[in-house]
Amino acid sequence: MAKTKLPAGPTELTADWLTGALRETGVISDASVTGLDFEIIGEGVGVLGQLARFNLTYDKSEDGAPNSLVGKFPAATQENRDLANLFRFYEREVRFYEQIADEVELRTPRRYYSHFDDETNDFMLLMEDLGSARCGNQVEGCARHEAATTILNMAPFHATWWNKVDTPRLDWIPYGNDPINHFAESSYNDGWENFTRNFGDRLSPRAMSIAERLRTKIIAIENAFASPPRTIVHGDLRYDNLFFGADGEMAVADWQIVLRARGPYDVAYFLSQSVNPEDRRAIEMDILRRYHEILLERGVTGYSFDQCLDDYRMSAMFCLVYPVVAGGNLDLANERGVELVSAMLGRSVDTILDLDCDEMIPA
Repeated sequence: MAKTKLPAGPTELTADWLTGALRETGVISDASVTGLDFEIIGEGVGVLGQLARFNLTYDKSEDGAPNSLVGKFPAATQENRDLANLFRFYEREVRFYEQIADEVELRTPRRYYSHFDDETNDFMLLMEDLGSARCGNQVEGCARHEAATTILNMAPFHATWWNKVDTPRLDWIPYGNDPINHFAESSYNDGWENFTRNFGDRLSPRAMSIAERLRTKIIAIENAFASPPRTIVHGDLRYDNLFFGADGEMAVADWQIVLRARGPYDVAYFLSQSVNPEDRRAIEMDILRRYHEILLERGVTGYSFDQCLDDYRMSAMFCLVYPVVAGGNLDLANERGVELVSAMLGRSVDTILDLDCDEMIPA
């Protein structure tokens, strides 16, 4: 299969090709795919990749043969593919599912087939369909109990890799301050005028002053949260990337921004971007203390709660980058986009003001 041309999109995936792929990875052995149809899924996903759900039929029944699966493909336009390749999004996600997902207890979609071509950057990822689970809605915000579930599921994952990421085996995972991430500072400044014009009236004078100070300090904060102790972080831990089953089990998807950085980055990103302020305030310190306790229970040493809290505050300060960059480059005709940026901005600013996160901006 590795030498066979990869399907470039959902329309190129055939029953014969899929049969070969699923047999190569042992998902099926005797059955053959005889038919498939697909639907495009994932609002907004099509910019840097194509995502589709496939319904499958077989010539015979076989235990473990999936009735449906989700396929990820490169972006449809070369410009967007080039952007994804610049940040190594495709490589990161494929490598995560191939090398990391099966080694940890964190629930992720099962990988059925994957391939990444180092020379062409072509890729394909076939995964378990989590369509029966409920996907989070970041605009609405995450409920308190699910926010706790999310962070307390990430703690063992972070502990597993704590201070163990500086190895050639993980060279495909960028550090948080890798040069490819320095675009955050330039993007923040490039979109600043548009952001202030469209969303500036939502910021108090203090919040605007803090946002102004951040303009020249983003790379410095990246250097701080990428310094030891480091672990593997999801990098895009938000409610839209979580799935909750009827039994309450949580699965985490979309690993294309996986990083080597400090664990509380994921915690701050989630609580400051996906949880409404009144809910965050009610649970924040309890969750953070329990997160820290789990790290210690899982063998992390030399990391105090005060350090954990400072890392959380520093990361929350950095996370103002997301609504500012999004708001500065947003098509205001995108109604959900405006709602999402507005929600993220309000949550982010309230977190920063509540915890005086601006104290963590380097001098």
